[in-house]
Amino acid sequence: MRIQAHDLQIGDLITRPTRVRVRHLQRGDGGELITNPGAPDEMKGHAWEWVDVERQRRVFLDTEFDPRDPTLTGLLSIGLTDNGSPAADFYAINADANLAALADHPFIVENVAPFLPVTVSRGADGSVTGIDWDKGHPDYTTHVRPAAQIAEEVAAYFPGERAPELLANWGKDDLGYLHRLFGNDWGAMPDGVPRIFTDLEVLRRQLDAPQPPAQAADEHHALADARFNRDFHTHLLRFQERQMASVNELAEALCGVDRRGPWQRQSELHRNGYRIAATVLLKRFEVRRRPQDGQ
Repeated sequence: MRIQAHDLQIGDLITRPTRVRVRHLQRGDGGELITNPGAPDEMKGHAWEWVDVERQRRVFLDTEFDPRDPTLTGLLSIGLTDNGSPAADFYAINADANLAALADHPFIVENVAPFLPVTVSRGADGSVTGIDWDKGHPDYTTHVRPAAQIAEEVAAYFPGERAPELLANWGKDDLGYLHRLFGNDWGAMPDGVPRIFTDLEVLRRQLDAPQPPAQAADEHHALADARFNRDFHTHLLRFQERQMASVNELAEALCGVDRRGPWQRQSELHRNGYRIAATVLLKRFEVRRRPQDGQ
């Protein structure tokens, strides 16, 4: 995959111009970008340069659904996108959804229905009297299909025998509806469809990271929400970058633990010894600053 350097992420394997695993990124003024600063495999460049990388595929999921209906008739829409360059998007609206049941669910009527190809009928008092497909809506032709067809297309979205990492935000129900497309039968589910997921909100709390910037006005459109989940994950990766200790920072900390005197008084020979030790540690372990020190 060929990307601009500003899109590099921790964990990427740069294959050209030099083969380097990204463990730490330092972003500076003027577009300066340093990969693994202070380490023997340090690379310096700029954010606009192009690099070839190998990257673990991550897929971001969102669904819109009627929480009162745990069956496939409760699934309204599903959105998927990934971390490819360009990203691979998938969006489908469930033709088998029970639209009639949505009339007495104000949140869905006000927040989800505007993104679906439906017509909401109201009585004289403004109350919802019915919800029906709007077959003249462009999304009806391009995105509405039966659940069985959606299952086939989702299976094609996850090719191969190894499932990618799946991420969602508050995603327990999203994963549930994804699996219901395959009858909740892991034995019949294609191998490439993820069985588990990483919850972005849980990950944020584990990192003690701040909330991401607010989503735009398209919240509750399944594909827009899946894309927001990707942005949320990028936000967490950038926070993690800022938390990661560099070789020089860890070397100085090791010097302090060793009680050989302050770093400034060490010979270059001794400093290089600490840098070598720090490099070995950072290749084996993730060392992060405390959140209050690195935000």
